[in-house]
Amino acid sequence: MSEFNSNSAAFSEAVCIEAMRIFDSCSDKDCIEDLEVVFGLPEEQEIIKNATFIKSKSVEVVNTVFDIEPVPFNKGFFSVDLTYTFNVEIEAFTNVALPSTTLNGVTTFSKKVILYGGDGNTKYFSSDETTEVINSNGYYSQTLPRATVSVVEPISLDCKLLPKYRYNRCDCPVQCDDNNSGDCNIPKVAYITIGLFSIVQLSRPVPILVPAYDYCIPSKECSTTTDSPCELFEKIKFPTNEFFPRSLEETEMLNSGRVHEPVSEQPTQQSETQTETQTE
Repeated sequence: MSEFNSNSAAFSEAVCIEAMRIFDSCSDKDCIEDLEVVFGLPEEQEIIKNATFIKSKSVEVVNTVFDIEPVPFNKGFFSVDLTYTFNVEIEAFTNVALPSTTLNGVTTFSKKVILYGGDGNTKYFSSDETTEVINSNGYYSQTLPRATVSVVEPISLDCKLLPKYRYNRCDCPVQCDDNNSGDCNIPKVAYITIGLFSIVQLSRPVPILVPAYDYCIPSKECSTTTDSPCELFEKIKFPTNEFFPRSLEETEMLNSGRVHEPVSEQPTQQSETQTETQTE
């Protein structure tokens, strides 16, 4: 935690700053079923084709693409199209007696939300061309709000192998057997079901008047670590929670934000009473 000197805790002056104001936001809990996992290398596709079963090891969001458009006949509202790109790590098993093969595939998911983004039609000029996007007319357009999304690590809920072509007759675009009995060598595809928590926000830069107290001057000095490895290890607290995990009730209370009432006040009052009695 950062530490700062506060020479004057009293209000000093009101200053105008530019900040990103959040005009609207929403939280979502998506259960995304049966997303097709795409593998880029032919060797990986061959492993999936010959696999008997698969299981997912991890899923992560590696990129998000936004597309913001004004909502017609509803001034100030915008539709935000989001396209998530997931990196999926999968273990493929071709035989129970053989070790698994780890593969990395990609899958995408798109969704749309409608939020209020303010009613600003100004054009914003900036000298910082390294971070701003300049259009063909030489100015940075600020008519659209800025969209941001925050996500936690996705949860892999299910992973399975299914045939790519689901036909009852031998009309799939692959070679069938000689007697045309309908047993096609259908390629397999990996599908994954993902649980995703996200928060989407629309914001704009606005000038805001805020109270100022003082400049933030750090009170903590920068120290160079010259301790030996054992001395550094001695400074680490003993991981008691790793040996004695929290109970289900404590975990639920921690997640809900409820804090236990302090129990140290009663002994303090008793000790003060005893001290007064001894003094008398």
